[in-house]
Amino acid sequence: MDKAKRTLVQFWLKKAQRDLAAAQKLAQELPDISIYHCQQGAEKALKGFLVFHDTDPGDTHNINTLVKLATTFKPEFTTLLKEAGYLSQYNQIYRYPMEATEDFNPSPGELKKAYKLASEVYKTVIDSMPEEITGKSQSE
Repeated sequence: MDKAKRTLVQFWLKKAQRDLAAAQKLAQELPDISIYHCQQGAEKALKGFLVFHDTDPGDTHNINTLVKLATTFKPEFTTLLKEAGYLSQYNQIYRYPMEATEDFNPSPGELKKAYKLASEVYKTVIDSMPEEITGKSQSE
């Protein structure tokens, strides 16, 4: 793999990791922003996976669309990531005043579920990557 591609894939994965770290840090004080970062972490991990497989992920924020593209390279992603599409809604909900509501924050349970799903997407992608991308051997 050429250096430019490796660097780009690593950039996507590092940004995904940072989004998940941000989600965790913001969970208590800014849950609406935290849940957005859950969606972003999953999206960026999947886009990194697709770039690794020479596929343009496009501008979509839809996790189901990205998972569907990813399954062309790893059919087992269908099972592993079957619930990940739940995260797609967090690209917009809680971020924009689309509906008049008194509560602009997700519930603690909703946030916990989103973080768990996003972390599973990230781990699934990382576990599928070769050592030259992650810097870790597959046995770690």
